[in-house]
Amino acid sequence: MRSRTRLSAWCALAAASLASMTLSTEARVRSGWAPLPLGCAPPPPSPSPVHIAETTEWIGRGSSSVPEGRASAPAPAAPPAGAPSAWELAGQLASFQPVTGRARSQHFTGEMEAEVRVNAAAAPYPQLGPDRVLPSGAAVVEFHYRAGASEPDTLLAMVKRPAGYDPDGGNWEYLVLTPQGTSTHRGALPLCKRCHADAPHDHLFGGPR
Repeated sequence: MRSRTRLSAWCALAAASLASMTLSTEARVRSGWAPLPLGCAPPPPSPSPVHIAETTEWIGRGSSSVPEGRASAPAPAAPPAGAPSAWELAGQLASFQPVTGRARSQHFTGEMEAEVRVNAAAAPYPQLGPDRVLPSGAAVVEFHYRAGASEPDTLLAMVKRPAGYDPDGGNWEYLVLTPQGTSTHRGALPLCKRCHADAPHDHLFGGPR
């Protein structure tokens, strides 16, 4: 009889715990919480740049504030987590040349349009191949727009760093930027590296992705 009483009490406790977990899950769903798919994030509900950090929070998952594989090669230090900073090439963005037409991007769950612009060091892009590896200093920036919008919502950039920066990642630094050129995430970001490892040449795909 005593063991049955203990068993009933244990079952009641387990049921209460399960109910609590279910309620917690339902509450998170009602509040809009849901795990994001690997390597993508939905665009913010409004074009305001204020929401950019929220929509790109996934990009830094699995990374520290210091990029992976950083060696002694000169490169800008990554800002502390949650501390946006001005990108050193932000003042040059106006001089970057468009090298692709505007098309649907595979970033941000495919809900945005994008075009790619490059600096002078990346002039060979997007004509890529085994003999056309971009040099140190090359910068490739994908401008992301809402459908029909004339101003970008967010920018994704890649900058080729000197040899030794991140050898297994092609020495590329990845950045998430506001339209004003403020970086919210930067470094050898693991999710970016994982995707660009499948690129055909020099970790580059050659157009909006």
